[in-house]
Amino acid sequence: MFVVARGLLEDHNGNWIVGFTRYLGNCEVIDSELWGILDGLQIALDCGYRKVIIRIDNLEAIKLIHGVSNGSNSALVRRILLLLKLLSQWNINFIPGEENKIANKIVKLRRDREPRLRLVDKDYVLSFFNI
Repeated sequence: MFVVARGLLEDHNGNWIVGFTRYLGNCEVIDSELWGILDGLQIALDCGYRKVIIRIDNLEAIKLIHGVSNGSNSALVRRILLLLKLLSQWNINFIPGEENKIANKIVKLRRDREPRLRLVDKDYVLSFFNI
């Protein structure tokens, strides 16, 4: 199975900062969602952002982060919670899948199976898709 975590960082005006992907190999969908949150938070912190809104189309991930649900992803959730403590303000919101179309298309650009984080430029994405 070819599972890829993905995400997109935008500024407060909705302007593209950076997209990203990480090949995960064989794992559960919830793991890829959590990896996407973890990578996005780390990138945001590395860029100096301290106020973050996480927009995700997976309710299970939201429940895990808020401690409403227990799962086998406790190590990933703990790492996410540690990064959230470094922020001055954060929120996590559910969005319908169709509002996440750019992040979903970024996955289709990942062709290799190297398990490292790969940053994706907006112009590169736009050269493949009419967004």
